[in-house]
Amino acid sequence: MYATVTIGNQVWMAENLRATQFSNLEPIPFISDNTLWSTQTQAAYCYYQNDALVANEYAHLYNWQVASDARNVCPTNYHVPTLSEWETLITFLGGNALAGGQLKEVGFVHWLEPNTGASNSSGFTLLPSGWRAYNNGFFENLTYMAYLWSSTPVDALNATIMLVGYDSESAYTSSSHMNTGLPIRCIRDETSSTMDKGDPWPSIIYPNPAMDFVKIQCPTNAFHTVALVDIYGKTLIQGMMVNGELQFDVSNIPSGAYFINFEGGSAPAQEKIIIQH
Repeated sequence: MYATVTIGNQVWMAENLRATQFSNLEPIPFISDNTLWSTQTQAAYCYYQNDALVANEYAHLYNWQVASDARNVCPTNYHVPTLSEWETLITFLGGNALAGGQLKEVGFVHWLEPNTGASNSSGFTLLPSGWRAYNNGFFENLTYMAYLWSSTPVDALNATIMLVGYDSESAYTSSSHMNTGLPIRCIRDETSSTMDKGDPWPSIIYPNPAMDFVKIQCPTNAFHTVALVDIYGKTLIQGMMVNGELQFDVSNIPSGAYFINFEGGSAPAQEKIIIQH
C-alpha cells in the first residue's frame, strides 16, 4: 500500500518503491556485494549501504533491469514512468527551473541544507535517496541528490532518469548507466485530471509566468467569477470581473503551477498559469 498524489493529469505514488518481487510474485535478487552489483546483468535491488534502517527511510535502490522488466515491479495498474511522463510532470510544475522545489520534501530531516526552493507544493515528497555506482558498487550522494529511474533507454548501456539536487529548485532529465542503483516512483496506467477544462474562451492572462500581479481579461458577458486555484483545486484568491477585467496580487503565492478558473454566465473554463518569483 502506497500513498498517491494527483498532479495535473497524472497520478503518482507519493513515496519510493519498496518492492522485493515482480507483479507475478517472482522475487528480485538482493545483492549486497559491490563486485557482484557492478557486474550484474539481471534484475537486482539493494539497500543504501546495505542498511535496512536507511531503506526504511529512503526505500530501495534498483538497477534498470528491474525498471524495464516486463514482469512489472510496480503495483497493479501502475508502471515505471517513461521519459515523456517525467517531462510532462516537470512541464506541468513550471519547467526545469521550478519543478524541483515543488517536488522536494520540505526541511532538513532528509535533505542537506539549504534544500533550495523546497515547498513540496505538488505533494510528491521527493527524497534524496542517493545511488549505488555502476562501476564499483559504492554508495553515494545520500541527502544530496534525488534520482529516479525512467523506463526509457538511451542505448545498450544507459537509460534516462529524473534528478533534483539539494542546492537547486530545478528538476532535470538525464541518463545513467543501467547498472546504477536508483529508486523507482510508479505512475498510474490510466490517469485523469482532478479538474476538467471547459470550452475554450478568448481570455487573456498576462504576464504568464507572473511575478507580483496577474491581469485577466475576457468578454464582459462570458464570466462573473474568477478564481486562482492550486493543483488540488483549493481556491487561493477569488474576485469578480468588472468590465471584463480583473487583477490578482500573487506576490505572496509560492512559485509554481496554478489554474485560473472562470465561472458564471457561460460554461466553466480553466487556464493554466505559472507563478515565478
